[in-house]
Amino acid sequence: MRKLLYKSVLATMAVGLLSAGYVSADVVNDSISTDNIGVSATVTNDMPRVHPDSAIKALPRKILLEWPMKTQEGARNWKGIVEAAQQLPYEAEAPSYIPYGYQLYTARQDRNDVLEVVYYKKGATIYRDGEKYIDSIMAYRMGYSLDTVRDTPYVPSEYDDFEWSKSGDSGEVYYTGNSETHMVRSITWVKDGMAYFLFFLERVKEADAEFYKEHVVPLKSIDTFRYELVGNYPIKTIEEIKQEHVVPMKAKTGVFY
Repeated sequence: MRKLLYKSVLATMAVGLLSAGYVSADVVNDSISTDNIGVSATVTNDMPRVHPDSAIKALPRKILLEWPMKTQEGARNWKGIVEAAQQLPYEAEAPSYIPYGYQLYTARQDRNDVLEVVYYKKGATIYRDGEKYIDSIMAYRMGYSLDTVRDTPYVPSEYDDFEWSKSGDSGEVYYTGNSETHMVRSITWVKDGMAYFLFFLERVKEADAEFYKEHVVPLKSIDTFRYELVGNYPIKTIEEIKQEHVVPMKAKTGVFY
């Protein structure tokens, strides 16, 4: 009897310790269905170390939640870029081209007045190590300096990425990924006094990264009906939903279309 009681106490303590080790978090975005997204939130208090000469510094954050699908502590979320841009002290810009099949997941205002927009390919869930994992993600950040736009949990060495740079029209353009295969994980640049950062969870061709970079434009020049770019998907009325489910029928033959 004593042995059974002792085992029961140990089991209860183990469950309690496991429960205390996890914290859940939800991204505020009711406009887009995320039924296919199974990203679990994890918490860490320490950033992986980066080589001192690395252009990207791992700045410590109190809580990191599987960026970019999950937000970071201190960030505020909106359903669209327009709503987020209204809170920023500068004129927002955004990608006017994104990979085919992608759509806006959320727009955020991160610390230091950084605009962060996350795009993902809906339905592109794959399984890795027995858990759901999304690799079709593109993140865009805009801010006042290279340091602030690169202030993310992404550490190149943790992804087996190298870092290099090239001279561009408006200064140095910084890359991470594999320069030998011309595959890019991130691209960072400065233009007209503002800094920009594009991150791809799965590496893309360098030419594609350059294309997305060259097509970041002022938000006001993007059609607000391009919901996959700017977000804020329209809410359908009950009548519109019913109309979509009406099945036309040919009266005489009884044939359904």
